[in-house]
Amino acid sequence: MSINWIDWFGYMASVVILVSLTMSSIVKLRWINLFGGAMFSTFGFMIGSLPTGLLNLGIVFIDIYYLYIIYTKKEDFAMVEAEMDSKYFKHFIDSNIEEIEEYYDISEDKDKVAYYFLRNNNIAGVLVGKAVSTEAFYIEMDYVTKEYRDFKIARHFLEKNKTSLLLKGYKELHARAKTKDHAEYLEKMGFVKKQENEYVKTI
Repeated sequence: MSINWIDWFGYMASVVILVSLTMSSIVKLRWINLFGGAMFSTFGFMIGSLPTGLLNLGIVFIDIYYLYIIYTKKEDFAMVEAEMDSKYFKHFIDSNIEEIEEYYDISEDKDKVAYYFLRNNNIAGVLVGKAVSTEAFYIEMDYVTKEYRDFKIARHFLEKNKTSLLLKGYKELHARAKTKDHAEYLEKMGFVKKQENEYVKTI
């Protein structure tokens, strides 16, 4: 039995909705679910099923509403110096070590400093680095946990140069991209590629 293109469209819409439910990031979930809902709503109207079309159209508007709330909600951000020898800091790193090692090369340098990224008073990630000169600070790691990975922290501290409030005296941020995803992220935050895997941002 052959399946026409309308049926295939419905199957694809179902897959998109299913994929959205696998997202750990609520923002990605909402965006993908919105796209899948729009597809399934269109499918419903195409086959003459008003309940299917209207139900999924309602889902689209719900996703739009919550995305609006997410993007317009005023939030508090802060960077607080962390003690790398503390039990909590070690627990945070150990709990996320697999993903951290995928994106960052962790050194044993003793002269590093660390900061917690706070979002609405919740610890959302860490920044670890060291001075490489009197004017340059090397970011060894700026890791944010999955539930807060919607670029708000990165945009606040890196894209808008708010790190300069704590990293006083430095004029440049240096970073190394270990993966293609990390390189794209650095470029999105305003870093410029200087040589293979090495990026610099003026603050």
